[in-house]
Amino acid sequence: MKRVPAFMKLLGLRIEHADREGALLRMKVPDALMTPFGQVHGGAIAALFDTGLAIAIARHVAPADRIATHNLNVAFAAFAHEQLLFCRARVVSLRRSVAVAEGEVVTEAGALVAKAVGTFGLRRS
Repeated sequence: MKRVPAFMKLLGLRIEHADREGALLRMKVPDALMTPFGQVHGGAIAALFDTGLAIAIARHVAPADRIATHNLNVAFAAFAHEQLLFCRARVVSLRRSVAVAEGEVVTEAGALVAKAVGTFGLRRS
């Protein structure tokens, strides 16, 4: 089994499920990523999206291929006070050197927090 990247541990991220249909990531938001107002910092949610969308794409390419974020657009729908969040991600378009993925972040109860679309560069091995 591959070792979990340090940044995923630091952000409280865990892959719940990932296959060619999509990915589901869980984020147990560390206290340090909460704002003084008791909400999850938007940058933490963006990091959850960036990781989740890339993992969804990774299930469509070779393990040696490299994926890099070109653009990530996040639209926030609600404040997240809950420290347990989920990102559902799926691939929208996959070409030789560019992939597009989309996803949503929800609370454990299923309330929408944000939606995102990302464009990623692919360097094929």
